[in-house]
Amino acid sequence: MPATIIKVPVIEDIHRAINKAVDDHKDKDVFVYFYASIDPATGKSWCPDCVTAGPIVEEYFSKIDNAVLVDAPVGDRPKWKDPNHFLRHDNVLKITAVPTLVNWTTKSQLVENDCEDLAKLDKFVKRA
Repeated sequence: MPATIIKVPVIEDIHRAINKAVDDHKDKDVFVYFYASIDPATGKSWCPDCVTAGPIVEEYFSKIDNAVLVDAPVGDRPKWKDPNHFLRHDNVLKITAVPTLVNWTTKSQLVENDCEDLAKLDKFVKRA
């Protein structure tokens, strides 16, 4: 059975989505996956690391059932590259790069190309 996936359609609602995931799934580990949004012109994420890591993270979480994955696209390139993007200044999340996978319990992070390393991903998730 795959992990429960919760999509966040509006990134500004991220805290609400995380809190709901924690409240609704008390028996599961909650992870939050931040990645670059899909570029409508190409149909792919504008971030090369996200293009590579996305399918690996998705497949990994499709094979585990003791977790919740909050799916959180950060926005288009100009929005994310803005130094005032609220995630860069969020006192809890502290997201500075994409892709980033956050263990919500520990607030530890797996960042950028580490998200595409299956051994690191497995160790990170199993440590939860």
